This record gives sequence, structure tokens and C-alpha cells, in this order.
Amino acid sequence: MIALSGGLDSVVLLMLFLQSGYKNIAIAHCNFQLRGEESDADEDFVRLLAAELNIELFANSCDAAKYADENKITIQEAARDLRYAWFEEVSAASFNKIAIAHNADDQIETFFINLFRGSGTAGLKGMPLKRGKIIRPLLFASRQEIEIFASENKLKYREDSSNASDKYLRNKIRHHLSPIIEKISPQANKSITSSLQYLQEDAMLLKQLINDKKEILFEHKGVNVIISMQALKKLNPLDVWLYYLLKDYGFSRKTTNDLTFVLQNAQISSCGKTFLSETHILLIDRNELILQQVVQETSKAEFLIQEGETEIKIPLHLQISLEENYSDFVFKSNPSTAYFNADKLQFPLTIRKWKQGDRFIPFGMKGSKLLSDYFIDNKIDRFTKDNIWLLLSGGEIIWIIGHRTSENFRVGVGCKRVLKVLNEV
Repeated sequence: MIALSGGLDSVVLLMLFLQSGYKNIAIAHCNFQLRGEESDADEDFVRLLAAELNIELFANSCDAAKYADENKITIQEAARDLRYAWFEEVSAASFNKIAIAHNADDQIETFFINLFRGSGTAGLKGMPLKRGKIIRPLLFASRQEIEIFASENKLKYREDSSNASDKYLRNKIRHHLSPIIEKISPQANKSITSSLQYLQEDAMLLKQLINDKKEILFEHKGVNVIISMQALKKLNPLDVWLYYLLKDYGFSRKTTNDLTFVLQNAQISSCGKTFLSETHILLIDRNELILQQVVQETSKAEFLIQEGETEIKIPLHLQISLEENYSDFVFKSNPSTAYFNADKLQFPLTIRKWKQGDRFIPFGMKGSKLLSDYFIDNKIDRFTKDNIWLLLSGGEIIWIIGHRTSENFRVGVGCKRVLKVLNEV
């Protein structure tokens, strides 16, 4: 599947595929509705070209500006997200590759964009030739070479008026920085392209090194990853190692630097401290770090307890045991311990924060009650309330942890098995 905007690069890419004898190809075009009639004219051009060449066309229209506003991102980021998501969706059934028309000049511009943003090796190495289904067959060619090819083959294509604007950083680099660099060193583009290749090779080596170190340091226990602090502290420089070990889990350089500071300062009480990314939570627990994925953003995170687990430490420390309900079984009466009829439970159990509209049946009562009303009745202040976790089975609240259990899961007459849960405060 060839991504075809109708511009110079993508038209040349399509023609190269045809000249190379490819038969099983199709065209995909996105209309982002950013340039009014001009965008519609681009789509008309692509439709006409597809018809002339008798190639299957997939066309999609989406409001990139609205998407950018809703997600608080730039127009360019919105267009990229929408484009790639749609390409993946369309290609899923019939296509094993998606060809994008980025060229060598695009690669150099991307290098400078990431350099100005303060990127490390991952950003400076530029766009990969292959990433999953995505391929970039034109990365070998400069924009000038592409223009020459189009002229020699008398190719028609659309000019994007936004390319002349200095509104975007990429265009500023293209119009102002690149000409200066070319005057200073006419061979600069070739040299930068070679450097990018070396950076990509370095990144591959670094990735292998990090993966090898993870194999040694990371111990997988159920849904958790356990990392020995003693082993971590032997790494030098620790801040760099921590960043590369944890970056795939969404942790920023600032967060890993904060973690480094805590680990290197013995006078700071670190046990129980947590560090968050958009996808994971990391807990310092005595002599180890515990890493766990969260289902959603932290405020809406859900943590699972699988059947047979005897202990979890994130987001709070729970000891779990399954016991027979003999006549001499001792029930301890304290808010940190809860007992449930194990035969009524559905695994995995879920831990999450409370939300508006939550209801449960308090132990000893018959009717359900809104949690918000329960908090008011029990004079639970807002700060305490925001730190309360719930335990659920099959979507039903069975315990306001540290406070009260549900009547529906009480251990009654005839109950043979008891699940005991202790909240280690």
C-alpha cells in the first residue's frame, strides 16, 4: 500500500514501484481538510491518477484540526497520528507493507528538528528505513534527485502551498538553515546522511546492550518486574543506565534523574516512594524496585490480582491467603483485614480508585449505598477519600480497603473457603 498525497515525492514513489514491476499494490490517500479547496483538489488528483493507472484506491477524510484541539497536540502531530492509524487499519487485511515517501532531505530535516528539541540517540538517528509494516524506500534519494526524475519522466503532481510557509519548524530548516549549510559545505548533506547511518548502527548496538542488561537485572514475577537496587547501584553512570533501562516503560529523563537522586542519597527515606509514567508505576520497596504496568492513566489505573497470588505491593501492600473455614477459624476484627466467601469471587480481582456513581452494599446492611454518601456519613475527608482504594470482584465492590467490606461476599453459614486479605499499612 503506497501512501499518496499527490505531491512530488509520493508520485515519484508510486512510479518507481510501477517501473519495478510491482503488481499487488494499492494507493492510500488522507484528506486532512487543512487547506480547504486545495485539499479537495489533491484528493481529486489522486482519484484521477488511480483511475488512469487502474490501481485500487483507499481514501479517507478526517478533521486534523479538530483532532489536534481535542488532544492538545500540534496540527502536524495530529495529521501523523491520524494518517498512521488509518494506514494500519486499511492495510490490516490485505497488505503487508505500507510505503511512505520520505526522502534523504526529510531525514536531515528530522535530524535538526530532534536536535533542537534536545533528543538523544533515539531521535537523532532519524527515521528508520523499516518499522513494522512501514517502509521508506526513498530515503536513498535527495529532493533534487527526485525532482530530476520527475522532470525526465514528465510526471504530474500537486504543489502543497503550505510548503512555502515558515509556520512550521521543518520549513524554516528547509528554507533558511539548509541553504546556509550547503554554502558552508556543499557535501554536508552526504556527510550528515552518513552520520545518521552511523547513529542508527550505534542505536542498534545500544539497544542490544540494554536488552542484555535487562535480562540480567529484571526478574519477572507475575505482572511485576523486580529489579535489585544493589545490582543497579553498581552501574555507572547510574542516571544514564536508569534512563535507558526504563525509557521503554514510558519514563522521562527527568523522572529517571529524580529516581537516581533518591537512590544515591541514603539520607532520604526512599522506601514506599513511587515514580509514574503514562503506562507504568515504579515502587521502591526496601532493597528492590517493583515495576508494574497500569491499565490507564494513574488516576484511573486498574491493578489486577490473579488467582493464586499471595502478595502484591503495587499500588498498596496486600497479603492474600486462601483458607478452609473450619469451626475454629479466627476472624480478626480490624479495618486492615478483610474476609470473603471465596466461592463467590471472580478472578482476577481488581484494585482501583473510587469514582462518582460507585455503589456497594456495606457489611451488615441490605440495601446498596453510594460511596459518596458512605464517605459523608463516616466523616471521611477529601484527602483521605482521594487515597482510598477499592477491591472489586466481577466489577462489584467487595471492600473499601481499610474501611468496610460488602455484605454480598460475607463469610456465612455453609461457606467452605475463605479468602483473607491483609492490608499491610
